Amino acid sequence: MNSLPEFDRVRHIALTPGMKLIVMSDMHRGDGSGADDFAQNSLIYRCALEYYLENGFTYVELGDAEELWENENFDQIYITHTPVYELLAKFHDPDPAKSRYLKVWGNHDLYWKDHQDIYQYLFPGIQLHEAIVLNDSILMIHGHQADPMCSGPVAAVSQFFVNHIWADLQRGGIKDPTRAATNPGLCNEVDERLHKWATNNDRGITAIIAGHTHRAVFENLSLTEMRLQSLNFTAENAVHFQERRDSRYYNTGSCVHPMSITGLEISFDDQIQSNLIEWLCATEANMLTVKRLALR
Repeated sequence: MNSLPEFDRVRHIALTPGMKLIVMSDMHRGDGSGADDFAQNSLIYRCALEYYLENGFTYVELGDAEELWENENFDQIYITHTPVYELLAKFHDPDPAKSRYLKVWGNHDLYWKDHQDIYQYLFPGIQLHEAIVLNDSILMIHGHQADPMCSGPVAAVSQFFVNHIWADLQRGGIKDPTRAATNPGLCNEVDERLHKWATNNDRGITAIIAGHTHRAVFENLSLTEMRLQSLNFTAENAVHFQERRDSRYYNTGSCVHPMSITGLEISFDDQIQSNLIEWLCATEANMLTVKRLALR
């Protein structure tokens, strides 16, 4: 856990001038029941996808897109969220070199690692990966590999509890404590470990983009820390935040925040540019709308 692990099925991509990516993770698309965390944000997510489709982005799904710990098969997830998969199909091309839909598995949809053929019924020719590497230097992974609760032998125990116990309790309003997203201490540990992997490895990796924790991070500062910094919270904290800022670690956040989703936009011309983005509900002239907000 202290050093950058080996990854199974790695996709290497060379960014070309004009190329644009939107990286999102942790949709946890479910069966539409009370345990389906994604359902409340489905319309926001679809609005975001339509924007990125129309504006020429390649969509990168960075793990835990499907909630396959709580749900034993994909069928009901597809039936519930068919409009989402119909939108994703518009990004896809059977030729991997032309497709604008890239998919990485996480721990909650690790099922796809050995069942890629099932997903290929919907998206012919799609290749699923554990990692994507941009320009041989920027590693994109889900991030559960840095979480001892969700990788290795312990992951099977966590999955058992989520599948057989927590899904029912979640319908009653209790959240799964095995997730870094609901455990701030574990979340900090995972972020720190991923940052350490980016800063100390022998594979030429200079930055890591991950998900898993559900906590958006830009240049090693969480969204909360960024907002505090912008408010000049205190002089002492401002110095601390500035010292911690580091362009070697980013986190996409999730698509299951209360009434909002986050993602990382990446563009390439002369150099790589990135922006942390939030999509949320807003009101304009007494009308409810969906708004894209650049956080950084």
